[in-house]
Amino acid sequence: MHSHIWSDAVSSPFQLLQLNIEYGGTGVSFDAVVETIRQSGAPVAALQEGCGQVPAIAEALGWPYFDNRTQVVSQLPLLDLPRATAGALYVEIEPGLVLAIINVHPASRGYGPTRLGKGERLPRVLRRERLVRVGELQPSLDAAAELMRDGIPVVLLGDFNAPSHHDWTTAAVGLRPHVTAAVTWPTSRAVEDVGLVDAYRAVYPDPVTHPGLTWPAARPHVEGYNPAADGHPADRIDFLHVSPDVVVDDVQIVGEGESPFSDVSFTPWPTDHRGLLATLQVAPASPAPVVSVSRRLVTVGDGVVVRVIADDVDVVKVVGRGSTAGGPVELTVDASGVGRLDTAELGSGMYDITAVGSQKGELATASLWVSVEGGRPEVVTDRPQYQVGDAMTVTWSWSPGNRADWVAVYARGADPSSDKPQVKAPTGATVEGSIRFDQALRPKKWPLAAGHYTLHLLADDLPVSLASTDFDVT
Repeated sequence: MHSHIWSDAVSSPFQLLQLNIEYGGTGVSFDAVVETIRQSGAPVAALQEGCGQVPAIAEALGWPYFDNRTQVVSQLPLLDLPRATAGALYVEIEPGLVLAIINVHPASRGYGPTRLGKGERLPRVLRRERLVRVGELQPSLDAAAELMRDGIPVVLLGDFNAPSHHDWTTAAVGLRPHVTAAVTWPTSRAVEDVGLVDAYRAVYPDPVTHPGLTWPAARPHVEGYNPAADGHPADRIDFLHVSPDVVVDDVQIVGEGESPFSDVSFTPWPTDHRGLLATLQVAPASPAPVVSVSRRLVTVGDGVVVRVIADDVDVVKVVGRGSTAGGPVELTVDASGVGRLDTAELGSGMYDITAVGSQKGELATASLWVSVEGGRPEVVTDRPQYQVGDAMTVTWSWSPGNRADWVAVYARGADPSSDKPQVKAPTGATVEGSIRFDQALRPKKWPLAAGHYTLHLLADDLPVSLASTDFDVT
């Protein structure tokens, strides 16, 4: 085993699992997904394709922490960053000290090696990689760069749906039929350009002796999609990157028992991806002031744990918005910065929870939505009727805030589970928010033709409607 050491200031080993569980992990065996995570021994798992199952996975594991915005389950406290964007969150490894995890999953459409295999020219393929996948990664790369500048150790990981330039080298040409030339894939270059290190290649630098292939895994056959059996080109597309202050002790590939690429195997293997189990040495750092809630959306009567990391906190205020919200109240937090909020005393509504310092005033704020019993998501348009070419503003509220919730317009009467939308957009994992559909946002899909339409709010990368409303275009 090789080691790649970046800093002498390290803590005890910390293990982290990265795993795409394939459409919520229900295709082969949900229980096998849970047991794979449990038996890996890692206290934190970053998942992709959670498809609304992240809370259920945490419950089945008996783990107290999960974040459906980033699809992370954990035995350690998870905290939202002050600007909770780009799939990033903090793991509180020691009291008041954190590691930042950024969990990414850019689009799978137009997989580069497949397009090359169909005869598309390399410059065109790379141009699309930069436009689509690097474009989607850029907010996460910007977040990683900012966190590193602030002295926070960072792990950026996920299913990148693209190979690495470390693997498509001159020496690797011909090792797999589709690797016909050395290719500098833009996604892996973009990640390293911000200063992050490919953890697997730090330990195993030779792509010939250690190809590290993560997709497709030969899981049991399921109805429909079976990429390994269908002969899809095998590549390393699942990655774990670390900031230079993180020591990489080891990275093992977790997968099916019959694979020569699995260092750790489980049966039955529940997904079409193999995962990465990393053993790291991390010196966690003190972040800028943070206020974070255990759940962003709860029902009246649910308890909420509030965690505060900040110096010189004088008071934590809970202030409601809207006519139904209660408060304001002051929340008591203990010496470790933990407070417990009884929402039965608040009433339904949206609340700001703010730590206030005696010297610097407002230090950090978190948002909490408290729904009525039996409350459901809502989605509306700004008008019931439009002229062809009009822009349309879509607003949602009380959404579960999953990583891949989305809004989409369908012809009236269409079935989201089988029919294609006219136009769609992600909600950005927000509980409430809005987006403006117009020519600038969707130049190839707008304007809508005259007709009758239904707008749907859909759940976590699934064609499952959470709420809908009708509108017309004349």
